[in-house]
Amino acid sequence: MNTSDVQTLLAELRYYSGAIDGIDGPKTLAGVEITERNADASSAGWARRRRLVAAGQRVLNGMGFDAGAVDGWAGHNTNEALIAYRSHRAGTPSQVDRAPITDKVWPDDIPRQGDCAAYYGTPGADVQSQLSQISLSFPLRIDWNLDQTVTRISVHQRAAPQLRAALEAVHEHYGLARMQALGIDRFAGCYNHRRMRGGSKWSMHAYGCAIDFYAAPNALRMGCPEALFCGPEYQDFLDIMEAHQWLPAIRLWGGDAMHFQRATLG
Repeated sequence: MNTSDVQTLLAELRYYSGAIDGIDGPKTLAGVEITERNADASSAGWARRRRLVAAGQRVLNGMGFDAGAVDGWAGHNTNEALIAYRSHRAGTPSQVDRAPITDKVWPDDIPRQGDCAAYYGTPGADVQSQLSQISLSFPLRIDWNLDQTVTRISVHQRAAPQLRAALEAVHEHYGLARMQALGIDRFAGCYNHRRMRGGSKWSMHAYGCAIDFYAAPNALRMGCPEALFCGPEYQDFLDIMEAHQWLPAIRLWGGDAMHFQRATLG
């Protein structure tokens, strides 16, 4: 999300009437301040760039395009919300093709997407009551703020043991330095109560059974060979995750390489 994007969003609500020129001048900042006042939100101490992104996030969320938490960091949730907004304005579809690309038979104890409500619970309070935190023996960097790290991840209790075992196995195989060099340690989110991007069904993130890594070069609408995780140095990573029942989307429907889920299609 750049300054021109923020100006366009502010103009949508008539919070800004200047040129869409990418210059964060007084008129742009006045529009940002309107969003802050309306949300009763303080951005004191935030850098100007972060305030701009937060304003864009507020506008997107207010218009029904889920940008996630208003934190001023332009992660993949924010960028996907912006794509959905642009598609809406242009009158073009933003649906994502998730048709299976393989007839591989997966283990019976991995639930199908259509059975996730029965297996994991109903998204919302029901799923939230069944979340647990896994603790890792090594840090993961936040994908959109690499200065911040986490060692604990919230995930559904019925998928937590497999995820912890998978990530520890990835760490044992690659080592932290190699993970960082490849970007495998760039954590881009796990539990998130939202709908699927480009669709109306609940996201696997809303069931607490999905996790994303290194979003930008492994984007939702990016397939092989463009996606970074299609490269040979990442195949062991995908193999390890799959062996622990966290299935790579790139092997399920051929896109969204950042995404792994403990659910099959169907």
